[in-house]
Amino acid sequence: MKHLLIVGARGWGREVYDAAIHTEAYMNKEFEVKGFLDSKADALEGLKGEYPPILCAPNDYEIQPDDVFFIAMGDPKWRKHFAEMIERKGGKFMTIICNGAHVNPTATIGEGTFIAGWSSVSDNVVIGRHTMIHPFSVLGHDVKVGEYCSIEAHCFLGGYAGMGDSSILHVRSTIIRHKRIGNNVEVGASSVVMRNFSDNLHVFGNPAKKLNF
Repeated sequence: MKHLLIVGARGWGREVYDAAIHTEAYMNKEFEVKGFLDSKADALEGLKGEYPPILCAPNDYEIQPDDVFFIAMGDPKWRKHFAEMIERKGGKFMTIICNGAHVNPTATIGEGTFIAGWSSVSDNVVIGRHTMIHPFSVLGHDVKVGEYCSIEAHCFLGGYAGMGDSSILHVRSTIIRHKRIGNNVEVGASSVVMRNFSDNLHVFGNPAKKLNF
């Protein structure tokens, strides 16, 4: 049996815990949840619900046999930071596919990725490592999504659309078919991406346009 450690015990970490214990893998006793790793030792105090313990900060944890990890950080920058920290220690990562998600068997899903229930991943989609796909999002055929991306609820990527590494689609945003955003691009809520965008941009609107801060 694998022993899952969730890196991050804040809101997203608690949501990951709830999703993990309702997967078929958990019900089939393929893994147990060993606990959280978080530098804030009292992060769970005063909350309703029963949670596994916070064992220690991530950098203090010594990896044990059969440990696996999930990085529950909403910000791609911090997700990458802690994933690389655990990887340097020799840790391995769990991919979590929730009950109710539709994932086509032709899809390629990277290690450490999360796919929420009520989402759909279509034919020959490629998703990189440590990417988060939230409920009611749809990835059409041949979509390519990089590492450390966040696709929030109710997003849509049309056929052959793409995202570079560490990019974010905020809630209800769309990338139409054959269009692509680069690395570290943040797409504002309810935006529609109708042309390609290069790296390191914030875009917003319908049609989406570059924002200057």
